[in-house]
Amino acid sequence: MYLPYLTKRRQNTLGASLLLESEAMMSSIRFLWIVVVSLTVSSCALSQPQKLSAYDVLTEYGFPVGLLPRGALGYSLNRETGEFAVYFDGSCTFDIESYSLSYKSTITGVISKGRLYKLKGVTVKVLLLWLNIVEVTRQGNDIVFSVGIASANFGVENFVESPQCGCGFDCNSLPLNGDVSSI
Repeated sequence: MYLPYLTKRRQNTLGASLLLESEAMMSSIRFLWIVVVSLTVSSCALSQPQKLSAYDVLTEYGFPVGLLPRGALGYSLNRETGEFAVYFDGSCTFDIESYSLSYKSTITGVISKGRLYKLKGVTVKVLLLWLNIVEVTRQGNDIVFSVGIASANFGVENFVESPQCGCGFDCNSLPLNGDVSSI
């Protein structure tokens, strides 16, 4: 009877050893799995390029950022066809010098190096008429806006900064802190 007791004890010891080894192996596998997943996630994050803003895309195609007012929420761009859409929170109107400009909440068109065409969603008020801006081109240091039957040239330096909806570049003259007594 003494022999079977030793055998059972050895079996228990052997079983406990295997159990400990199994738990250690599982811990090692868990650790290895965490490391692999972490490295995979990190490499995926590093390999995916940061999404550019609509303003960054404009500069890629040779245009200054000031063609768009501040506040573009996002865009879509088919790099093969050049078809694009830029999204704003709502429509946007502002005055710059003697011009009134209006942007719809979505602007669409086609973009290529130095040329925006088939534009929809951008209008300019000339005298009493609102006209659609259908094309914008970059010609050297000039930006040329076309409304179809007529066009106007402006120096690229006029578009270094984006205008703000509601006030364009003259936002300092607006009342602050809710003071509307001077309006």
